[in-house]
Formats: sequence, structure tokens, C-alpha cells
Amino acid sequence: MKRSGRYFILMLLAILTLPTFAQSSGVNINGVVVEEGNGEPIEQATVRLLSVKDSTLVRGVASSRNGSFTLKNVKAGNYLLHISFVGFDPLYQPLRITGKINPVNVGKLKLSDGSILLGEAVVLGKAPEVVVRNDTVEYNADSYKVTEGSVLEDLLKKMPGVEIDSNGKITVNGKEVKKVMVDGKEFFSDDPKVASKSLPSKMIDKVQVLDKKSDMAIMTGFDDGEEETVINLTVKPGMKQGWFGNAFAGYGSKDRYEGNAMVNRFINNDQITFTGSLNNTNNMGFSDLASTMFADMGGGGRRSFGRGGAGNGITSSGNAGLNFSKEFNKKMTLGGNVRYSHSENEADSKSNQKNYLPNDSSSFYDEHNRSNTRNDNIGANFRLEWQPDTVTKIIFTPDFGYSNSHNWETGSFHTLSGDLDTVNAGSSNYFSDGEGYNLSARLEYSRKLNNEGRVFSASLNGRLNDSYNQGMNQSFTQYYQLEPGKEDETINQKFRYDNNGFNYRAYLSWVEPIGHNNFIQLTYSFSQNKQESLKNSYTIDENGEYTVLDTAYSKSYRNNFINQRASLSFKSQREKYNYLIGLNLDPSYSSSENFVGDSILSKLSRSVVNISPVAQFNYLFNKRTNLRIVYSGRTSQPSMTQLQPVADISNPLNTLIGNPDLNPRYTNNLSVRFQKFMPEKQRMFSVMANASYIVNDIVSYSTYEGNSGKKVTTYKNVNGNYSANLRTLLNTPLKNKRFSINSMTMASFANSNGFINGEKNTNKNLILSERGGIDFHSDYLDLGINGNIRYNGTYNSLQKKNDQNTLNYGAGGNTTIYLPFDFKIESDINWSGNSGYADGYQQKEVLWNASASKSFLKNNQATLRFKIYDILQQRSNISRTVTANYIQDTEYNTLSSYFMVHFIYRFSIFKGGGSVKDVQGPGGRHGRPGPPPGRF
Repeated sequence: MKRSGRYFILMLLAILTLPTFAQSSGVNINGVVVEEGNGEPIEQATVRLLSVKDSTLVRGVASSRNGSFTLKNVKAGNYLLHISFVGFDPLYQPLRITGKINPVNVGKLKLSDGSILLGEAVVLGKAPEVVVRNDTVEYNADSYKVTEGSVLEDLLKKMPGVEIDSNGKITVNGKEVKKVMVDGKEFFSDDPKVASKSLPSKMIDKVQVLDKKSDMAIMTGFDDGEEETVINLTVKPGMKQGWFGNAFAGYGSKDRYEGNAMVNRFINNDQITFTGSLNNTNNMGFSDLASTMFADMGGGGRRSFGRGGAGNGITSSGNAGLNFSKEFNKKMTLGGNVRYSHSENEADSKSNQKNYLPNDSSSFYDEHNRSNTRNDNIGANFRLEWQPDTVTKIIFTPDFGYSNSHNWETGSFHTLSGDLDTVNAGSSNYFSDGEGYNLSARLEYSRKLNNEGRVFSASLNGRLNDSYNQGMNQSFTQYYQLEPGKEDETINQKFRYDNNGFNYRAYLSWVEPIGHNNFIQLTYSFSQNKQESLKNSYTIDENGEYTVLDTAYSKSYRNNFINQRASLSFKSQREKYNYLIGLNLDPSYSSSENFVGDSILSKLSRSVVNISPVAQFNYLFNKRTNLRIVYSGRTSQPSMTQLQPVADISNPLNTLIGNPDLNPRYTNNLSVRFQKFMPEKQRMFSVMANASYIVNDIVSYSTYEGNSGKKVTTYKNVNGNYSANLRTLLNTPLKNKRFSINSMTMASFANSNGFINGEKNTNKNLILSERGGIDFHSDYLDLGINGNIRYNGTYNSLQKKNDQNTLNYGAGGNTTIYLPFDFKIESDINWSGNSGYADGYQQKEVLWNASASKSFLKNNQATLRFKIYDILQQRSNISRTVTANYIQDTEYNTLSSYFMVHFIYRFSIFKGGGSVKDVQGPGGRHGRPGPPPGRF
């Protein structure tokens, strides 16, 4: 009995525990939800496990703060894992559970931005136009409609906070973009214009704007002050497995022509791009390296105007380039580009400058110039990244550039007194030819020495440059208020200017962890820069040959600058915030000499020790709301030109003499940035503020010579110069997601102390501006309306009557109408005006462009378009410059009204024989993705 009772009790226990074992026989499913591209975890994403048989919900959970989730006790079977979060495309992943592995780890599940999931009903809404992710502002390219054949520049101009000037320089929220990247890889190195003027907008999915740290800062984890604003373009999904390209050609009235071709090959992480263009419509795709190389190598007496940019005058240009990136394996990647460009610019400019003088008097200087500049540039950049193991990284970046330039300029000028009496008048002619090259390389090395954050880094870089410019300079100046015999001044000379030099820099860094997520960095660098400039001018001898050295205009110099920097920084990293404080010690030595032939005119040497602090604070409210505060102090030395006490009379109306007693300039900078994105409302808001205060600022000090209109300019230190600006940006849809509004408000103030004929003048400049717009998008109509106003107020302590108040204002709109049979009508119109400018520079213009197009061939790969530019023929090109000493209004010639017929062709060969239409999915014209097959 006892044994039978014991068996009974055991059997009863076994029966009672069967449900428990059955319940615990399932497996756990683990995973992490992250953002595609940057790997940031997504908190509160909805994770659902659905039955494949009837789409019923089996398990459900929300992801934690670090993006992780666990689905518990899942039985064996076939399932569909569904991940969703507002502002991202939903993710569906088939999943088979066998029960043999527990737990099952599905790894990182990446969500990409796209449609909005509203409630439990599957409704595809409009993706947010602008999103903030940590320090990155991301624009959704499909939210901004551009015409067929448009390039990146056309797309950027429609984005709030983005500005592009007449020379193609891109600024976002007041910060100049230094580089464009494609899927995280450099695109034509540090020349953003190549991408902005040649990449087809059709290929772009997202436009991300961020402040990218230098390679060394990324390797060490410490900011080195070499941060730059960059744009990263993400290619549309599915376009990374084949060939695609864009080509167009156009010809129109007034012999206007343009052609552009781009071919892209993307295979996973490898890419190669060929681009080429030819036009006479001011669309220079590559930066003009020659304009920088020869900027300070003009002849004596050369006028201040001359070299026109791509937006000033009319430019004909052609270019070709090849950009590539090849990932040999996970350890080694090679990228780079080679490029050639040619340009010819014809500019016609006139300016009116009002100079402030003491005792409430003024003078007026007018100038009219014509110029022609032809430049050829060849360049090559390469970048090799090698990670021989998981703790070591090596980066090597060589660079080569060659430029050739031909230039002629002719002009006339005159100066009037405050009573409008003629003081002087003259004319000038200038011709030059030049060429030069530069060669540079940088090698960077970094190795992690333990898992706590100990890092050793080093870098070595150097650069060689050599260039020359030679030509002829002629000018004639007549003075109307001097005694007889001193009325005329003539310059007739040939010149040859040679510049050559080299520099190098060695850098060492040691990062040491102290405590939990605290680090100290010690750095030391040594750099040297040697430069020689030979400036020789020759006048006519008795045989009519230019062989006599003109010692008054022949000034040469040699300069040797040695700088050392030792720095100590402390960085603390926490979950919600991080901060950095540091101090830089900069001892430097410089020496220079001015000479003519074998005669030494002056020698100068200086030894200076500078101390500059740095501080940063970042606070992360969440992944889409952050605050950043940065302070930096920077010391800058006066140039040798500002120091050398030798007269430079290359401009007959302005003699320059350096001041050897100048102190270094010290600039205090403070910047604050707050960004917030609200996914549930698709609203983006940001505030940026910057302020600077300069101690011992270096300004020009001019005095006029009698009644000649000539002046002598030297340099002095002043205190009290400061500036500040504030920008706010708002982008939000209305309740009906088809409408969205954007606004950018800006205010800036600058206080500048200068000198007017030896007397101190304080100039205060206030600028207020507002830009706003509203957009509507549908399958049949895209419509945008915008407006802007800008106030510029200038106040002077010396001359109250010369205070200026100007207004620039305007309004505009653009529309695209989608008609049956793939016809499309597009139009944009902009009205602008101003007030408060000098006579002849008032502006009232209406710029109206319109086009009609028809798409055809398979998948609408081809488009024929007729477009008219500036229908009302009212385009002008006016700008204003305000300083403490003068106000200058300038007008350049520009393209007038013309029409053009374009043929546009797009092609694509994707893996599996797909096309762009296949890649964009069944969502229609705007590429909005449709639901996957089998969605319930």
C-alpha cells in the first residue's frame, strides 16, 4: 500500500505539471529595431507577430529605449514579423520557428523613412518633409517638386533654410556647405558644385545636412575644431544594384546651348560615376581653381574689379569627371576622382561707391569694367581607408591640381567730391597669362590600445605649390584739382609674378580614459609654412623694350612661419548629455623680408605665444530633440602684408603700408543650436544663434592726400567689434497633409569700428529678414507660393546724414499641372523690388519662366520640353556692400530672356531587369511605395 500510494502521488504531480511544461515549451524571439543608415535605436516601435495562415495577432510588444524587444513563448510555426513606427515604412519579415533554437535572435531590424501609419487602418500618407535626427537635418526629396531634367541645385533651392548664391555656393541655415557625399562617400572631394549642378534630382531619396567632424576627430573621439558642414545624399532604395543615368541636350534662341550627361554604377557598397557637361548658360559645374590660385597675382595699377564669377556676366563652360569608390573587402576601401574643366567668362560691371569722410562730407567713386577670363583646371583626389584589424585605422589622401589662366580687362573710373566736382578720372588695360600646380598628401593613423577608450593617433601632411602670372598693365589717371605739372600719372609696364612654397604638419594625440565615460586628450603638433613671392615689373628702355626694372612696383618677399600647439582636453559622455572643455597653447615664430632684386627693403620677425580655450555642451532630450552649445577662442596673427612697413603703390589711388606694431587678433565665438522634430505632427523646428566678440581687431586706417582723391592705407588694432545673429526655421504640414508651410526668420546685428580719414567711425548694421511659403501637392497639381522681405539698416557715428535704410522684398509661386497622356505644364514666377538704393540701382522686376513637356517611350524614359526663360525680360543683377567706410552698389551683366528646346533621356538597368519605375514601386508618379503583397 505504501508503495502504491507513493506511485499515485507521483502520477498526480506529473499530471498537474503537464500544463506548465506545455506552456514553457515555446521559444523567445529577441531583436533590436534601428534606423536605416545611422543605426540609431527606435524606442516604442510596435512589434507584432502575425500568423501567416489568417493574419491573426500572436504576440505583440513595444521596443525599449535601446530599441530591443522580446516576444516570449512562441510556438513552432510560420509567422510574419511586422515592425511599425510613425514616420517610417512598416517592415514585414517572414519568420519560421522550429523550436530547436531558444532564444531566436533576429538581429537588427532596420526601418527606413517613408509612409505614415495612421491607427490600425493601413493608410499611406505623406512622408514628413523635414526630420531631425540628433545633429542631422533630413529633407525628404520627393516632397519638393522640380521640373524634368532638374539637378540637385534645383532641388536644394526649394528647401527651407537652403540658399545658393550666383556663384553656386551653398549655405544651409547660414553655414556654407563644404562637401557633398553620396551614401556616406565623398563625391568629387571638396567641390560641392559638381554634385549640385550635375546629379539628377530623380536619384535622390533624402538630403541630410550635418556638421561632419574631421577624420582625426572621428578616430580620437575629440573635436579638433575642423568641423565642416556637409550634405549627404541617400540614393533611392533599389537603385544600388545596376546602372542608371540621366542625359539632356538643349538648344535655343541667341545661340544658347546646354548638354549634360551622368552615368552611375552602383553595386552594393561600390559606386562609379561619370559626369560631363557643356553650356553657355552660366552653369559651371566645377569650381574654378584658377580664380583662387591667381587672385593676388595681378599687375601694378590693376583696378579692383575684373574677375567675374559664374553668376557675374556670361560664362561658357565644359567639364568632365570620374568619381569612384571601391570596397575591396571589409578592411580596405579606395575612392577618389579625376576631373577637367574649362570656362570662359565675359563680364561687364558698373559700380557706385559712396565714401564716408569727416565733417559729414563724402566722395563718390564710379567704375565701369569689361573683362574676359579663360581658365583650364585639371585635378585628382584619392582616399584610401585601411583597417588591418578591428583596432587600427589608416587613411591616406593624396591631391593634385593644375590650372592655366588667360585674362584681359579694360575699364574707366572717376571720383567726385561731395559737391560733385571731378577729383580724378582715368582708364586702365590689363592682360595676363598664368599657370600653376599644387601637390599635397595626408597620412593619418589611429589605434585603440584597450577596450576602455585609450587611443593613440598621429598624422603627417604636406603641400607643394608653384605658380606664375605674367602680362602687361597700362593705366592713365588725370587729377583735376592739383597744381599744374602734377595732373597726370601714367603706368605702362610688363610684369612677371612667381609664387612658390611648401608646408607640412606633424600631429600626435593620446586619449586616456579616466573613470566611467570620462576621457582626457593630450595633443602636440608642429607645422612650418615657407612662401616666396617674386614680383617684378619692367618699363620701356630707349629701344622700346620692357627691360628696365621698375623698383617702385617690384616688391618681393619671403616668409617663414613656424607654429606649435599643445592642448589638453577633458570630455565626459553621459546618456543624456556630453561636454568637453579644453585649452590650447600656441607658440609661434614668423620671419619675413621684403626685397627688390638684391636690395633688402625690410626684415621682420615675431615670436608670439597664444592661449585659446574651447568648450562644448550637448544635451539630448531624445533622438529628435537636442541642444548644442559651443564656445571657442581663436588667435590669428596679422599677415606679413599688414606688418611690413613698405609702401605698395600697385593701385595709384590707394597706397598700402604695413604696421609692424600690430597685435594678434583674438576672436571669441559662441554658437547655440536647438532642434526639435515631432513625428506625430511631422513638424520640424530649429533655432540657431551665433555671436562673436573680437579683441584687437585689425582694421584699415586711411587718410586722403589733399585734393587728388588718393589715399594712404595702413592698419590698426581696435576693440569693440562684435556681431550676433539669430535664425529660426519651421516646417510643418497643415491638418490636411497635402498642404505644408515653412518659415525662416533671421535677425543679425554687427558693430564695426573703423577710421575715416584718420577719425574713428562706428558703423552699426541691423538686418531683419523673413522668408515663408506654403505648398500643396496632389497627383494632378503641385503648387507653391512664397514671399520674402529683408530690411538693412546702417548707422554711423560720424555721418548721421549718410545713414542708410534699404528694403528688399518679393513674392513668387510655382506650379506643375499633370495632364493626360503624360503632358505636363510648369511655370514659376518671382516678383522682387527694393528701395533705398543709389540712383540707377533701384530694382523692380518680374522673372517668369514657363515650360511644356511630353514624356514618352517605355516607362516615360524620354521627355521633350520647350521652355522660355525670363519671359518679361526684366532680369537684373544688383548687389550692395556695406562697411564702416563706404557703401557700394554693383551691377553685372547677366543672361537675358531666351527660349530653349530640351531632349531629356533617363535610363536604368537594374538587377533582374528592373527599371526606375519598378524600384519606386506602384505608388504612382511621386514614388510613394504601395503595400507589400499579402498585407492584411
